[in-house]
Amino acid sequence: MCYPAYLLFLLVSITNQLVSSQECSEINDNNCFAEKHECLLYLAPSSISGAGFGIFTTRDVPEGEGVLPYSDAPSLVISDYEYFNVTGKDWAHNSYNWDGGGFADFECESSAEHVMTFGSTSNYHTYLKNVIRYNDGYDDGIVSRFTDPSAGSFSYHKGHYFTASRAIAAGEEIFADYGESWLDNRKEYADSVPREDDFIEAGTILTAIKESSLKSAAVINDDVLSVVKGVAKIFSNERVMALVPNTKAEYEAIIQDPLDNYLNVIAKKSIINRNVKWIQDNGLCLDNILPGKSTLSQVGQGAFASRILAEGSMISPVLLLQIPNSDSLLMYDVMRDKESNELEIGDEPIGKQLITNYCFGHKDSKLLLCPQSNAILINHCSSRKNGGNYCGAKGPNAKIRWASGWDPDTSTWLNMSLKEIERATVKNQRGLSFEVIATRDIKEGEEIFIDYGPNWEDAWESHKNVWTSPTEGSGFENYTPLANVIGISSLRTIDEQEENPYPDNIVNACYWYEYNSEWYNPDERGYYNGDDYIPDYPDNMQTNNEIHRCDLLKKISDTHYEVRIYHGMDEWYESNEVLLTMYPKESITFRMKRYTSDQYLPGAFRHFIEIEDGIFPEQWKTSNIM
Repeated sequence: MCYPAYLLFLLVSITNQLVSSQECSEINDNNCFAEKHECLLYLAPSSISGAGFGIFTTRDVPEGEGVLPYSDAPSLVISDYEYFNVTGKDWAHNSYNWDGGGFADFECESSAEHVMTFGSTSNYHTYLKNVIRYNDGYDDGIVSRFTDPSAGSFSYHKGHYFTASRAIAAGEEIFADYGESWLDNRKEYADSVPREDDFIEAGTILTAIKESSLKSAAVINDDVLSVVKGVAKIFSNERVMALVPNTKAEYEAIIQDPLDNYLNVIAKKSIINRNVKWIQDNGLCLDNILPGKSTLSQVGQGAFASRILAEGSMISPVLLLQIPNSDSLLMYDVMRDKESNELEIGDEPIGKQLITNYCFGHKDSKLLLCPQSNAILINHCSSRKNGGNYCGAKGPNAKIRWASGWDPDTSTWLNMSLKEIERATVKNQRGLSFEVIATRDIKEGEEIFIDYGPNWEDAWESHKNVWTSPTEGSGFENYTPLANVIGISSLRTIDEQEENPYPDNIVNACYWYEYNSEWYNPDERGYYNGDDYIPDYPDNMQTNNEIHRCDLLKKISDTHYEVRIYHGMDEWYESNEVLLTMYPKESITFRMKRYTSDQYLPGAFRHFIEIEDGIFPEQWKTSNIM
């Protein structure tokens, strides 16, 4: 079947426009975004049938503007988990993690990134996707590994902010772009999900039907549509056929719109229509918490109330992802043999994944439950005087409890055995949720705290008592924070580093994107001309995801170098190298060397947040497992 070529012009062009949100990037007065004290972001049942919960906005978001004008929580880097034989049966996170990008790429051999809220709760629609994520950077200057016991105990990755890739209307669900490979790798349940090309093809078929009917004056009815679909399915897949209308009524409902809106109408018919009132009546507010520098020292960010929160009110709904066995968070040495290029994994654990500190658990169980939202910002305080972070006899101003009806799966899962939870994890299912509740009135701008539990407190006090700074020969003693190097230190070629090396944790990094070798002709030495490798936004080198490990081979002038770039982050394979001459100095920066950041410090504090014994199901305790 031949479709009119001009229909290609129906494709919508989405401009990736990054806008500055400097005034809201550091929220310490906590008044930046709580416009008129009205909630503007909600968690509610998704408009995609069977997709669980989704995130909705109740305000119009212009193209290029942030859904929130800041990153709402740190992101958590997961290190090398596939090398440790961790699979989907071990963590529910596997379907929620993003490939490591930006600074996360430099943390380890193979990184994944758990991005809170939009990154883990937003659903994916291949045609209606409406946000792009941007890395918000990295700050390792908050604490010092030489003076602070908390070094390495919280994430220095500042998270991601999500910007509208097209105008988003009030009432729309936020759809992140997972990439269609995410669906292709989940054929068992995602093969029937229409891809973007399926929507385009369905629109082309529909347009061809209308044009043919206009030319021939044919009457379109159910029988005609059935015949047309019977012919079209010879050339098209089942996903496309499911989008083409079956009845005259469905057909007329679409073609009453302008020609250039057919695709949008078809796409919107694949979801359930929501409006602002429905969202406000059926959703739960997601923007009661604002990030900001904690009032506690040595802990990084904290959670602050964006508006007055009354005693007993819900501060935040918290969807949880389960890790049935906390032993799957153990980490091992990852080494690469320089002769064989083969990876070698150590036999003995060297620590635990940092995500441990952000998950909830119980001392008598190996089950961990990890939040998907900015509730991870909430720090600890208690009414116990024998531990740190004492906050008076009243104790903290918030607490957690199990979801009170809005997540209907929670009550079912609370009666499940650990074996049943393990089986659900294998099937990529989740079903438990908390809610954070105000235990007294909380003022706008007040920091929110919960009690992490006496065992957590004892573990922290014990850690502080035995903590020492990195010792000579540990591999962690010759260290300078990236925050003290970027934009300050001078660049050095590999020859200059022989005389004056960088600190052990610092490497050079260069901006680079995949090129078509047919467009470039290397010189006789194999060097390509690199003078056009300048980011679209040079001021955002520290949040750019197209930064790769590189060596500076030769300084040509004050403005240009010859460089070797290791694309794919793998300097062990020559096929992953590219040589460039006349490479601009402005596209060179610094990153951390693998496994040298505070996240990998020997003895860095690791302990889950405690779930009170009174609300923890008995059948989840190790002693009760049959």
